[in-house]
Amino acid sequence: MAVTNNAVIGVALGYIEANPDEMDLMRSLVVLALHGPAIAARSTTPAHVTCRAAIVSPDWQVLEITDSATSTWHLPGGHVDAGDSSLLGAALGLAARRAGVETNMVIPDGIIPFDVEARIVEAAPTRGEPEHVHYEMTYLFHVEDRSLAVPDSVSTRVRWVEPGQVAGQLGEKLTKASRQSRLVP
Repeated sequence: MAVTNNAVIGVALGYIEANPDEMDLMRSLVVLALHGPAIAARSTTPAHVTCRAAIVSPDWQVLEITDSATSTWHLPGGHVDAGDSSLLGAALGLAARRAGVETNMVIPDGIIPFDVEARIVEAAPTRGEPEHVHYEMTYLFHVEDRSLAVPDSVSTRVRWVEPGQVAGQLGEKLTKASRQSRLVP
């Protein structure tokens, strides 16, 4: 069963409740989901939802991957598949496929995304894709052991970085969460 627009709206409203200062960003997503085609479908323009997994070790190192398709380090993630039944499940599945993380060995931080960012994706005329926006839903997962990430593909590499090395607002949120977790006994 595919992720429905109503499910995306529910996730967006939960995110707004937890992050009221980000309401303007989420308002656009909710309007698109209310009045448009399947917002989780890869082909939906002018925007659609994608998912990422921010996987952290007990000492708050963050898993990043790189592969032969890209030369940059990034969180495991991608488009939501038609067979995904939730955004959280999509993020977990992408972590398993892209980074080799065993799904039964991770603990989700919650059912609401840890972070959401809107990212403009340039047009790809060779693929027939116009410029569009990805609403990247990033879910936070905890692992007990860094060795759990073992990519299936020889062309994929993994590394663990400090939260502050993750770009953008997500890096700031991860750094703050890392500091707060270290204060809790």
